[in-house]
Amino acid sequence: MAQHDYVISNGTGAAVRSDLNNALLAIVSQNSGATEPATMYAYQWWADTTTGTLKLRNSANNAWIELMQLDGTLTMEDGTAALPGLAFRDDLDTGIFRAGTNQFAISSAGVERVEFGASEVVFNDSGANYDFRVEGDTNANLLFVDASADAVLIGTSTANGSALLQVNGGYNILKGFNRRPPLHRGPLFTKTAATTLSVVADCSLNGFFYSSATAVTMGTHTNNTDMAIWQHPTSGALVSDASFTTAPAGATGGSIVAGYHYIPSGRPTAVNSGSPTASAEILEYSIWDLTWRPECPDPRGMANIDGRFWCDLYLCGSTSFAGTTFSAVQSSKIGLTIADNSSPPLIPSFYGGNGSTAYSLTGGNNPGSWYNFFEVAHSFGKRLMFSWEFQAAAFGAPEAGSRGSDPGTVQWERQSKWGLAQATGTLFSWGIERVGIYTSGSNANTGGRGTEFADAPRAVFLGGAWNFGAGSGSRYADWSNVPSNGDNTISARFAAGHLVLG
Repeated sequence: MAQHDYVISNGTGAAVRSDLNNALLAIVSQNSGATEPATMYAYQWWADTTTGTLKLRNSANNAWIELMQLDGTLTMEDGTAALPGLAFRDDLDTGIFRAGTNQFAISSAGVERVEFGASEVVFNDSGANYDFRVEGDTNANLLFVDASADAVLIGTSTANGSALLQVNGGYNILKGFNRRPPLHRGPLFTKTAATTLSVVADCSLNGFFYSSATAVTMGTHTNNTDMAIWQHPTSGALVSDASFTTAPAGATGGSIVAGYHYIPSGRPTAVNSGSPTASAEILEYSIWDLTWRPECPDPRGMANIDGRFWCDLYLCGSTSFAGTTFSAVQSSKIGLTIADNSSPPLIPSFYGGNGSTAYSLTGGNNPGSWYNFFEVAHSFGKRLMFSWEFQAAAFGAPEAGSRGSDPGTVQWERQSKWGLAQATGTLFSWGIERVGIYTSGSNANTGGRGTEFADAPRAVFLGGAWNFGAGSGSRYADWSNVPSNGDNTISARFAAGHLVLG
């Protein structure tokens, strides 16, 4: 221990040398001593051996600033060797650290915490089931781990916290994230029996990770009805229900994550009505979810054809009208009057419709024309079918025969392997393809929207009609009609692209 006034007095050579050595000793020992130096300077160091603290003289040279303990701990002022902490004096209040005690301190009162004044950020407060929270304000309890749910939650308690992350199976899953199992082909829900479903193992759906196959609680089924699969917002439980607007019991407050269509018996599994099914069932080709679905906004009443595209199960209805919610009348629904030239479709809102006004004969363009059905399909985010798509989708339906009379309404009859009802021999269905080579002809029957220049430009219709006899079938295609044509034997069935997400 040594201190010095840092003034070298005149004297003999030996005396000056001794005075210099004492000054250097004071410097290297940080002016250590049990009491403060007799002579003090601004920014001078002092190792206070009484308190075991390293101190620095302030700029005004009127007080000491305590910096750290001499035993090597990083405690400042408020801390001790037995209970180390990190704190800042009131005169270091810069707006980041507020004045007072324990502005930033590591303490241990049964939990691990970092303290800011009267509040503290708490780590691993096992008594309250929190792993990270702000003490003193229950509304500011930020994050905690719920071991039973394998989740990192955000909220005020394990009872009402909202899942932010889920930790399971080695994955950290963000809320709202969807993840398909590696190389998985098909929807995330599989048909386990005629009337039951299960979500596949190792998938994440709307932020919930399902490490094993998990059964869906099934709702009450009605033939030819779309069903929604709802997910509980905190437990991830899955419940099917016929409502697409109100969550069922077991999934209250949840959201729709999937859906499917329920059909009667009699669906063929081979060509020309071969090997028909014997009981009502979930149509496995209609199952969709947030990661496997048609690209149109409303997936109801559709089937996926071998993982390539989606098409409507039913012919378009005369009251089908695209909307922004599930309360809208979809383009594919049982029981509707079939849209044709006699019962024309409604004009979509995109094209100036109001939900009640139907197409009419305008400028030589018939109400049930190719032009008009194309617009209806577009309003649903869909399109007319290609002839090759129809050939695939109608496979299994009755071949080389027709029903013999106008059905009038959408019915479960003459269905295909994929579940398309009235697929063949019922009403012709406009296809998307057009043909026409120009030499000198034209077609002005476009409803006053310009002229097509070609020698009788044609649009295809598919499948045959009720009065077409043996000509009807899955490969029937008629290229003889102009797109402005319309008839009570011609309707349309829509298609959409296929989306695989996540």
